[in-house]
Amino acid sequence: MNSRDVTGRPRPPAHRPLPKRLARPVAAVLASGGLLAAALVGAGGAAAEPAARAVPATAATPALIPSLHNWAPGGGTLRLGARTRIDTDAAGEPTARHLADELRDALGRRVPVVRGAPGSGDIVLRTDGTRGDLGLQGYSLRIDDRVRITGRTATGVFYGTRTLLQLLAENAALPKGMTTDVPSSEERGVGVCACYTYNTEAWLTRLIKDMAYLKLNTLHLELKVKSSQYPAINTFSYYTPQEVRRIVATAARYHITVIPEINSPGHMDPYLTPYPDLQLTDTSGKPDPTRLDITDPDAFTFFTHLVDADLKLFPGPYFHMGADEYMLRSAYSNYPQLQAYARDKFGPDATPQDAYVDFVNRVDAYVRSKGRTLRIWNDGLTGENTVPLNRDIVVEHWLPEKETSQQLLDEGYRVMNATDALYYVRGSYKPDAKKLYDTDWSPVDFADGTVTGHLENLTGAEYNLWPDNYGKETENQTQQGMFPSLRVFAQAVWGGPKPAPDYASFSELADTLGHAPGYGPAWVQPLKAGTYRLRADGGALGESTSPATPGTPLTAHDSTAAPTWELRPTDDGYYRLVARDSGLCADVSRGAVNNMHVVEEAGAAATAEMCTSAPSQKWQLEPVSGGYRLVDAITQQTLVTGPDGSVVQQPRDVARHDVWNITPVPAHHGSDS
Repeated sequence: MNSRDVTGRPRPPAHRPLPKRLARPVAAVLASGGLLAAALVGAGGAAAEPAARAVPATAATPALIPSLHNWAPGGGTLRLGARTRIDTDAAGEPTARHLADELRDALGRRVPVVRGAPGSGDIVLRTDGTRGDLGLQGYSLRIDDRVRITGRTATGVFYGTRTLLQLLAENAALPKGMTTDVPSSEERGVGVCACYTYNTEAWLTRLIKDMAYLKLNTLHLELKVKSSQYPAINTFSYYTPQEVRRIVATAARYHITVIPEINSPGHMDPYLTPYPDLQLTDTSGKPDPTRLDITDPDAFTFFTHLVDADLKLFPGPYFHMGADEYMLRSAYSNYPQLQAYARDKFGPDATPQDAYVDFVNRVDAYVRSKGRTLRIWNDGLTGENTVPLNRDIVVEHWLPEKETSQQLLDEGYRVMNATDALYYVRGSYKPDAKKLYDTDWSPVDFADGTVTGHLENLTGAEYNLWPDNYGKETENQTQQGMFPSLRVFAQAVWGGPKPAPDYASFSELADTLGHAPGYGPAWVQPLKAGTYRLRADGGALGESTSPATPGTPLTAHDSTAAPTWELRPTDDGYYRLVARDSGLCADVSRGAVNNMHVVEEAGAAATAEMCTSAPSQKWQLEPVSGGYRLVDAITQQTLVTGPDGSVVQQPRDVARHDVWNITPVPAHHGSDS
């Protein structure tokens, strides 16, 4: 058995082989299975998505990520010039204006958006509802004396503009030719578990832009929304409703559907810790804050109220309830009330797992009553139940179980491939991008290696980011670490021929294409290395005692002889704050820790510690009116000053007196330690 991280996800050993590659090329397999006729992510209806024939790449084929399914070269090139306009119809106007902003970076000027008769050198965006060959996400691109992008929908047009941007990233001269490019998988997703940590809005915005550049279209977010109904759950990390609305709106502009998740009935400690009466109690009478008591009607009401709050903020067609690892590190026999509940409801042959499946089905009925479709992980489906899982539920398959991915497809469930070969765990392991590329991984390669048919029910695949050891890796490092494997994944789920013969060449191509215009710098370090004084409303930042020793609390001094600090930039976009007097580093590492060993508690004191490589000693300077916030790179909370001179961390949305004026003073410029 694999060892497990705190969230329960198994750690694949370094030698773990990828699922055995199926014999036929993925595009042919998916097309023959009818996957491309499945329902498309979006407004919720089903629509035919025709197969695009995978044509081998040639020397004349532009090298893109993901690659084009086909390309007919036209000979010669086209340069967009000073007279280039974007000519659009009404449906394409939002994309046209978006593209105009992006082209300002690529072309160095604002490209006008017009409607009318296109001219030579223009970019022409059109929607054509009669183009059934393009499905809901495909597009055609023709480059001759102008650039013509046509989609059956606005989404298809948008993806055509992503191809245009990548072509411009390679060369200012566009190759003449044409393509009809249709994805092989309807869902091309990224999952982010912001479940025990906080990924900043800026980081999620960059991820969304990166996803769109790679034609990825679903963002699965497990996060906690700050609650007015249940204020006791508002321990950090959480997202405010305002933050969620902005994230969803940003995703919508990039044609990305956001799928919210509240994991249940297991992994519920972010919500259940303050409510012991709703926790499942074992035979010793001990309640477990990670497990919801699914036999308690009040517990079901509590969970559905949380669901209601999410559904108000996330307008997409899906809701994800997790449903994984309810009995992680335990057994149903430790909770005999589940057996009693199941037999009372379903008869003497019922099993404890029937109580679990019944809970999932009840949540499904509730979610359907709200006009949404439920999604779950597969690992609770071990085949020990007599009550069947509702057929309308979408199953995301990540772990081999007795009920295989092929059985789920055979039984008519819509299934997404969320194999752990595509897991990025902060501070632990990453997907093996080279192996995935070299072995031609595709969405039919499930973790259990059983899929051979009924592919019309296979929705696509998902790349997942987990926070299990996030205290060891900053989100900026994660952003860098995801870069190669996310591009291999995007290539596989779009489904065209390989754009490069080997992984080394693919990596070079990825570096050449980079990020979309508008992605911005990976991070901003607004101040140079040097010696500074840091002053907030409560005084200047310093150590509470002199001489300071490791563990000394930081304080706000109200004195003219203000302490000084060295700002030492790190290679991942932060600073170390080193006290000039003691040589100790500002840190947040003392106090109550969460189950991932991070001091996430609001109000925890900042202290001076021996300088180490600890990521909690890295600080982000966030420019705000009047100065900067000092935000810890791991806890993602900002330093505030209290009336007693204390310096503690607080979430941004509740922080007061957290603006620091940072003034340079003559000093020796240190280097990063």
